[in-house]
Amino acid sequence: MAISESEKRKMLMAHSIGPKMVAYLERIGIERLEDVRDADPKDLAFRIDMELGAKRMNALGVAALANLVALAKAYKPL
Repeated sequence: MAISESEKRKMLMAHSIGPKMVAYLERIGIERLEDVRDADPKDLAFRIDMELGAKRMNALGVAALANLVALAKAYKPL
């Protein structure tokens, strides 16, 4: 399943998260911001690396994913 445009907009509100990272998250089965609320950023990075078949997530990538997880925990729908 694909990430909806409204969910992409929410995810892009996290510091350092861009369209490429959203596409990576989609590849590992993340569909909603809520899906990462209880995730470990290092685990997400590992899953992305495994999906891509190469080490792509560095410390900055993990930090960006941590920002996304923090946003998910703080996000309150209108």
